[in-house]
Order: sequence, then structure tokens, then C-alpha cells
Amino acid sequence: MVRVAENSRFDVIVIGAGINGAGIARDAAMRGLKVLLIDKGEPGGGTTSASTRLIHGGLRYLEHFEFGLVRESLRERDILLRIAPDLVKPLPIAIPIYRQGKRGRLTIRAGMILYDLLSWGKSLPNHRMLSRAQSLERWPGLNPEGLVGAALYYDAQVEFPERLVEANVRSAREFRAEVFTHARVTSLAVEDGKVSGVGFIREDGLEQFTEAAVVINAAGPWIDFVLERAPVESPKLIGGTKGSHLIVPPFPSAPANAIYLEARSDGRPIFIIPWNKLYLIGTTDVRFEGNPDEVRCEDWEIEYLLSETNLAFPNAGVTRANILSTYSGVRPLPVTNDKDEQSITRRHFIREHPRLPNLLSIVGGKLTTYRSLAEECVDLIFRKLGKNPPACMTATEVLATDFTDKNPDLIRVIRG
Repeated sequence: MVRVAENSRFDVIVIGAGINGAGIARDAAMRGLKVLLIDKGEPGGGTTSASTRLIHGGLRYLEHFEFGLVRESLRERDILLRIAPDLVKPLPIAIPIYRQGKRGRLTIRAGMILYDLLSWGKSLPNHRMLSRAQSLERWPGLNPEGLVGAALYYDAQVEFPERLVEANVRSAREFRAEVFTHARVTSLAVEDGKVSGVGFIREDGLEQFTEAAVVINAAGPWIDFVLERAPVESPKLIGGTKGSHLIVPPFPSAPANAIYLEARSDGRPIFIIPWNKLYLIGTTDVRFEGNPDEVRCEDWEIEYLLSETNLAFPNAGVTRANILSTYSGVRPLPVTNDKDEQSITRRHFIREHPRLPNLLSIVGGKLTTYRSLAEECVDLIFRKLGKNPPACMTATEVLATDFTDKNPDLIRVIRG
């Protein structure tokens, strides 16, 4: 085997350059650790790019009493609005309230008040409750049957989460992290009860082995596939669910802001969101047991999302012929016996492996909270190294999003 470079032992190897892996690599590098970040594809090309592209507090998590997660998400939303203002933008969202819905006006208003309280100190406006007449004046295309009003509140959107990943990767490289893409992990070597290093095959077919003091498995829904590369048996960690989206051109009566619907058929949340001068419609939430590389939007998902859109906006007339593209991804949620996909927590977990104490696997989490997850993980890395963690700087250091930088060392991600 060839090695990455002379003296190539790293403090930490991060496997997976989605938003979590990129955030961990950036934080670790900024705090002075020697970091290697590797991914089997392009940074942000997996679950991150298959998201609904929202930076949000998780309004619906209030129903599951996950107040800590909501508070964390709202805090992180404001941090991202500050440190990545070119990528993360405020987004007004309306919730139409219908007489036949599961959540009435009082319930939604109570949720809105609590959402505002949990986001104290925020930069975005508080919610507003609108009457039926005000709602139809503002969104004349809404289905008027049974409409009693609407709630209008603010979250945020990252139109291109891949660029948020790229900004984190570039920042990590500014602090001397090494980054390899198109590098597929082939082995986790174990010596004396610890992971001694990671073997991977580069895009050019060469095999490499690199040593590390700590290894972070941030491969998202591929976490269990990575663990299979170790000679030590590990329990299954991922019980993922699939989410699919449609992208369509503007349609008759299309709203100027995002709409958060309660689906008529099953009551689950669906978003209709202005995106890149088009509209993004999603998402579904169903169990997925297969290979995440093979996830696809199925016919029933297309029919479901089209039907709910046309119910919400009767004049829309959106059909399969209008669909420009579809995309799907697998949420890396924890294994659970919970039968309701919506009630599976979106909190993150940093799983320590008792038989391999220097291997950490990142389970769950959401796009919005990647930075706080990274901070927690890097603090733990320092403790694994027997050191006191320096202060984290990622909440205040602005992410450079000028992708016209002329320095090739900061622009180019190494491709095997």
C-alpha cells in the first residue's frame, strides 16, 4: 500500500464529506488537529444534497416534546444566518389551517407562540396569525374549502446545501486539513483494541492506508457499510427513512413564499417551496432498508406529492409532464422500534464503540444543527486524545462563500 504522505499519521480521519463530516473536519482543523477528510463521492453529494434545503427549528418536533432539539435548532439557525449570509437566507412560511385538519387554529397558535419563545434573541420576525379573508387575499390560489385562516412564520433556506458543505471543506483546507474525494473505504485496521488506520481505494485505483489516533464515521446512511470494513462486529446503527422530492416550474397560483401543508391523505407535513426560480415539493417519509446508493423516487411518491399539491392549490394543474426532476435520499436516523416514521427523533448521537474506543459514529442529526454536532464531536476527539479542547470558533468565524478564489489550493479538492 502507498500512503497519503510522509509522516501521514493524522490526529483524526473523518469518513464522509456530507455536511456533518465537513463541519467536523473544519472545526477540528481550526482547533489545530491534523485532519484527513475522505468521501466516496463529491462533498455534499449524498444525503445533504437530497434534503428539503431548509435551515429550520423543527416546528413539528414540538408535538414530540423535543424542546431541547427545537431550541438548539433555532439557535443554530441564527448562527448560520450570521456566518453564511450569502448561502442561508430568511424564508417566510405559511401554514394554512383547515376545519378538517388534525391541528386547529388554537393548537397552531400555541405552537407558534412556543416557537417564538424558544427562539428568544432571534433575528427573524415573530409569527402572525391571519384570518380566512387575509389568507385568501395573500394566497388566492389556496383551496378555500374549509379554510379558517393561516399562520405565517419565518425559518431559513439554503438553496444549495452542497455549497455550504464546500464552504466548510474549503475552510478546513485553509487550516491544513487534507481532503480526498472519490476514495472508497476498504478497511478499518484494528491493533491492540483500537482502530489504527483506514484503508481506501482512490479514483485512480491505487490503494492507500493512513494511520489515525481517532476515526470518525460520518458516512450518513452508509455508516453500517463502513463498520462492516472493521474486523470487529458492530450492532446495526441506522434505521433510515427515505425522503423524496419533486422539482417543477412555476404553476398557476403558485405561492410567493413557502407553504407548509398537512397532507389530506395521511396528515404528514409537506412543503411547497420557491427554489431557484422553480418549486420544490416534498417530502415523503418511509422506511428504507436497502443500499442508499440505489434510493429512487417511486411512482406512488410522485402521485402522492402531485395529488397533495393539487388539493392545496386547485388551479395548479401540476402533472407528471411538469416534473423537471426528482430526487431522493435516506435520512441516517437511529435504529428504533417506533413504527411511526415521523416520531423518530432527529437528534444526533455520537456513538462510541466499546470494543473500539477511538472510533466514533455519527447517527442522526439534521442540516441545521451540523455545526453544534461538530463542536460536540471535536470536544470529544480532544478528550480521546487526552487533551483539553481549545475553544470552538465556528459560531463566530464567517464562512467564506466567494467561490471565485484564485488560490487553487483552496478551490481544488483532491480527487484521488
